[in-house]
Amino acid sequence: MWETFHLVYKAAMYARMTIVYVLLLSGIQAIEVCSDQPADIGFLIDESGSVGATNFNINLDFVKTIVNDFEIGNSSVKISTFAFHQFIGDGFYFNCCNDKASIVSNINSIIFKGGTEDFAMALAFARNNMFQTKNGSRDFSLKILMFFTDGNSPIQDGGGLLHNLGVIVYVVGFGNGVDRNQLNKIATNESYVFMMSNYSYSVGQGYNDIKSQICIDVLTNQCDRNPQPCRNNGTCVGTGGSKYTCLCQIGYTDHNCQTDIDYCASAMCYNGGTCIDGLTSFVCNCGEDFTGKLCETTGICIL
Repeated sequence: MWETFHLVYKAAMYARMTIVYVLLLSGIQAIEVCSDQPADIGFLIDESGSVGATNFNINLDFVKTIVNDFEIGNSSVKISTFAFHQFIGDGFYFNCCNDKASIVSNINSIIFKGGTEDFAMALAFARNNMFQTKNGSRDFSLKILMFFTDGNSPIQDGGGLLHNLGVIVYVVGFGNGVDRNQLNKIATNESYVFMMSNYSYSVGQGYNDIKSQICIDVLTNQCDRNPQPCRNNGTCVGTGGSKYTCLCQIGYTDHNCQTDIDYCASAMCYNGGTCIDGLTSFVCNCGEDFTGKLCETTGICIL
């Protein structure tokens, strides 16, 4: 036992781990660790009428506990939180705050509104707004979305497009009104779905279970994940802790190689020619009277 403890301790010192807490699991003392590796942790919290103001505020308390337990700052963890119903409610982006007090103050400003759930809208908001660099999400950081709900709503791709951005999606479902199959589609995989029988569970053992998984993700070399974060056959290279970079195949770009380069965006086909984007370049489809790479040459023979 002492040998195991010393191994864990040495590993913790090597990884510059900053949070250590003790859990009692099945009567065995276990040490859980989290590091100061950069992570963008976003929260989407269902504020529909079935949740109610009291339970909604319990979920906000969950977020505040995460803020309290992790290192917060530009080189460690950043937090973004939004409420949602059929629209996006109150909230703030990752570039809002760099200290715990400011984040908690912004969480306290999120007011319950009620309404009905719209999962597709909320997930699209996370993809197109929360996890964008213009709103403070960092290219080099681990990205986690925590999705809280007690209901169900039509979805198409689930969390697929978020997964393509390299976002690890957790889903926390409350009560009997959720559709487990639907939650599985939203989450990174089934192990990232946490079912709670009631809301008080989310601030007890349920919180410990979720935090333990976050710690594992923060410490994991992302290149060892299945699937690994680099898309379109990009090569993942670990750069320490949860940091990584992707070496993209020709024709793809962005941090996770998720974007197909549009060569037509910087090309100009003259004389009414149509640009056709290719894997490594572009081709101009010229009208019958023009030729050349850019349709710049007239094909009309002048006598």
